[in-house]
Amino acid sequence: MSINSIKLISWNIKGISNKVKRYKVLSHLRSLSCDVAMLQEVHVKETEVMKLRQRWVGQVFSSPGNGAAKGVSILISKRMSFRILEQIIDPDGRYLIISGYLQNQKCTLVNIYAPNTGQIDFLSSLTVLLPKFAGDPILVGGDFNMTGDPLLDRSKRPLPSDRALSAAFTEFKNTLALTDVWRTLNPMTREYSFYSKVHNSYSRIDFLLLPKEYK
Repeated sequence: MSINSIKLISWNIKGISNKVKRYKVLSHLRSLSCDVAMLQEVHVKETEVMKLRQRWVGQVFSSPGNGAAKGVSILISKRMSFRILEQIIDPDGRYLIISGYLQNQKCTLVNIYAPNTGQIDFLSSLTVLLPKFAGDPILVGGDFNMTGDPLLDRSKRPLPSDRALSAAFTEFKNTLALTDVWRTLNPMTREYSFYSKVHNSYSRIDFLLLPKEYK
């Protein structure tokens, strides 16, 4: 299996500390033949991270955090070979960067759970960290808490902040030579991943960003 045939899934699970929910989430990922899972809002303490290493999961990497972010984790299937070279853990649990050899190909996996305010500064901080890995494929997944295209990715009129956030998102992608894979394959489709009670609107704020050659 080459890296461009790997099944990568990003999912904001809003808590997996409950034993029953953890079983259901891991079972569902297995039913999808998931190779690499990027999970946001895991709500798992550092001492509980290994509870995620069950069933199909061979390796677990986590940035638990201790605040509002509630942590992110990357799960790698037992059938996948992965040798880690470097790991960057955000102390606030907002992102996790792991670089190494996946299926004998060097690459970097990045899992993101952006804050719902200050997203531009958050992306800027990642833009400083990630170029050092740009010589090899960078695979980014996560909940960005912003829309990529305010006109297509929101069910109602764009919010006042959408234009600036969309510009920052585009700059982030361009700096790292990444593409929003789902939007590339579905250029005019409207589908959403989040409902806001505050704004009474649906939006697509969850993304998988891959090198353009992997689209």
